[in-house]
Amino acid sequence: MLVRLASRLHMFVDVDGEALEVEGPRLVPRPTLLLVHGSEVDHSFFKPWVAPLSRHAQLVYVDLIGHGRSDAGGPADWTPEAWAESLEDLCDCTGLTSPVVLGSSLGGRLAMLLALRSPNLVRGLVLVNTVGRPRPDRRIGMFQHLGGEEAAEAARRDIEAPSPDTRDAYFRLCMPLMTQRPYGSDELARLTPVAPGVFDRLVELGRQNTDLLPQIGAIGCPTLVITGEYDPAATPDDAIDLAAAIGDNARLHVVPGAGHGVYRDNPSDFLNATSDFLAEFANPA
Repeated sequence: MLVRLASRLHMFVDVDGEALEVEGPRLVPRPTLLLVHGSEVDHSFFKPWVAPLSRHAQLVYVDLIGHGRSDAGGPADWTPEAWAESLEDLCDCTGLTSPVVLGSSLGGRLAMLLALRSPNLVRGLVLVNTVGRPRPDRRIGMFQHLGGEEAAEAARRDIEAPSPDTRDAYFRLCMPLMTQRPYGSDELARLTPVAPGVFDRLVELGRQNTDLLPQIGAIGCPTLVITGEYDPAATPDDAIDLAAAIGDNARLHVVPGAGHGVYRDNPSDFLNATSDFLAEFANPA
């Protein structure tokens, strides 16, 4: 369904699972898991991989503005702050209170911003394949580990002196190394292209290397930081830094044999770790 935000833009929302579970004569509230996808994709990228989590929580999928089935918006709507504000607005418009927010890649950074904006709204965080501070040296090192010097050099050139040629080389030599499970044709066919202008904006944002680590110590809710053993974009060292910056509220889980998309590369390990975390919210406020 489409939800009209206070900005008058419409955000696409899909729901899987019940908010109230029948237990004899009672209706018992279940946790709500708000799922925020990464850049260039839409909510369909979570499917069918995270669907089993509906046994533990009501799943609320969204398409960010400029992505998927949501309104295109404009350049002012395509910033991390604007996307985080739209998620806050969505919760307000729908009466969604105390969700656990799962953000993947860019979605993880938006989830952190949302928790900082609205600490009384976000009950928990699951930060998947995301970073607090981008580290190009670690990205290059992981590409070297996975694809050798040719892949590392392609990444280095695209980071240090980007051009159409370096972008082509990056997509050819590095992108296939991002995940350990190749994307299927059906998965790619389900995606809705981003709105015109959004891709260029995302590339620009990716080169800004904004550091959230100094801020996120203020996050007070329980947080699961989860990444893949072979993720070039959010390496295990990046995840260690992220969990350390959040502090005692955070715990870290590295998924073996997985890259950038742990729920695809090793679904059972991801589901086990996330289900255990969600169990702590079995009696929502």
